Amino acid sequence: MIKKKRTHTRIVFISDIHIPYQDKKALAMAMDIIKDYNLNEEDSVIIGGDLVDYYPISSFSPDLTQSNIDLELFEAVEWLNELRKLAPKSNIFFFEGNHEQRMQKKIMSCVSSLAPFLKNRLSIRELLEFKKFGVREVKTPFSLRQPKVFFLHGHEKKGFITPKHIANVNLMYYNRNVIVGHHHRFDMSITTQLDGSLLGGWANGCLADLSLLPDGLYSSFDSTQRGITVVHTKTNGFFSVEQHLFVPNKQKGYECLVNNKGYTSK
Repeated sequence: MIKKKRTHTRIVFISDIHIPYQDKKALAMAMDIIKDYNLNEEDSVIIGGDLVDYYPISSFSPDLTQSNIDLELFEAVEWLNELRKLAPKSNIFFFEGNHEQRMQKKIMSCVSSLAPFLKNRLSIRELLEFKKFGVREVKTPFSLRQPKVFFLHGHEKKGFITPKHIANVNLMYYNRNVIVGHHHRFDMSITTQLDGSLLGGWANGCLADLSLLPDGLYSSFDSTQRGITVVHTKTNGFFSVEQHLFVPNKQKGYECLVNNKGYTSK
């Protein structure tokens, strides 16, 4: 029997987990969805930045009595281990968000003379043991060969802050198909070119609960949205983007429907 060649691959984009302030219910549901996708060696997972929060080295006067970088890193390594078990054959890519960049900024501001020595030893790829888990660190804007979609964290262009129309702002600026995180909210914008072709911009939600931050900065009103984004691609360059929004329910959890299967957070 001749095995039929696959023409359809998946790219799972997850961002803004902010360990140790992850939304445990949302993250668990995301992992259940990833498991059911049964990703293979042609599929990819892209971790789009802010995997860790690095709260203790924040510039916002952190409460150091309620934070621990060792705990952040330990939990992040544990999560990477779990992700690799769920997707043992797939490609896993990672690029930095603004929170991972806090470490290098702290090094430069406090011990710049040791920067060449510390830069590699305290890099996120070393601290989270990327080599052990087969995670490839990449730079943004990042794109796989197919489809021509560019992935970014979303903080790269200075001055964006959190625009009302996140997807459209990024689409207009980059003039490419683009998917970003950073803003913790879903959004989509499509434009038709003069030749009839389409360009799209998408903003991904988060998997964090920033109301857990010790300073209470986000405790009054949480306007963020939880979920993940999945890109389905064909070898001819055609692609389709699915945004899986985790809808809050009355049990203070989430629900989502993916591939005709209902998911409810535990």
